[in-house]
This record gives sequence, C-alpha cells and structure tokens, in this order.
Amino acid sequence: MVDPADGKATKPESGKPLILVVDDDRSIVEGLAILLDGWGYEVVKALSAAALEAQLGGLGRVPNLIIADHYLPAGRTGREVVERVRTETGQQIPAIILTGDSTPERRDEAQLMGCELLLKPVQVGPLREAVEALCSR
Repeated sequence: MVDPADGKATKPESGKPLILVVDDDRSIVEGLAILLDGWGYEVVKALSAAALEAQLGGLGRVPNLIIADHYLPAGRTGREVVERVRTETGQQIPAIILTGDSTPERRDEAQLMGCELLLKPVQVGPLREAVEALCSR
C-alpha cells in the first residue's frame, strides 16, 4: 500500500488486483482501504489528484480499478483522475466515481466516461458488487 501522507509508492503485490483510491477525506480513503484489503485487493491511496499523479510512475503495473471522489482539492475532479490514469496507462481502466452530487449532470458525466457512479454515503453492499463486477472485466 501507499501512505497518502508521504506519497511514496511501494511495489504492489502482483497476485492481488490493484485498486487506486483517491479522495480528499482521509477517513474515507482509510475506510475504503481497509474494506478493499479485507476483500483481497491491493490498494494505492491518495488524498488528491496531484498525490496520485506523483505515484503513477512507481506502480509497476496497470491498476484494475480506479475509485475517485468527484470533488478533489485544487478544483480537480475524479473525472480528471480517471482520464489521467487511462491516458498514462493507455488502457480503458474501469472506474467508480463517488459523490454526494446526485444531479443529472454527474450521472451523465459518469455514463459518458463509462464509469459507475455511487452516491455518498456509499453502502458496503453496492460498493462490493461494483468493485467485484468491474475488477472481473
């Protein structure tokens, strides 16, 4: 795993699917990491788009899934995170956008990008279903 405080990536374990988690709320990032680790996933954590971008080169492999909050620090968005990771890897990596914004614009944006949209507060059951479905693609 990666500690979002120092932003240093460790080599992911190659046997587990790799999930990137980006949210500006440390408690959400830590909670998701605990859940995902318990479900058998390797997790790279970041508290901002910039923190994740600093870690991308050190991943050592392509992530299986991106989970990103829609609203991130410095006016950045989960959409930008997804686009950046997809561009960097050259692959259409599945993604889940987390948000409390239930407007049609958020739903349309997620659909246009081919992302799942989960509304906060995120329930464990739907989250696990989405993670498992997207990681099995």
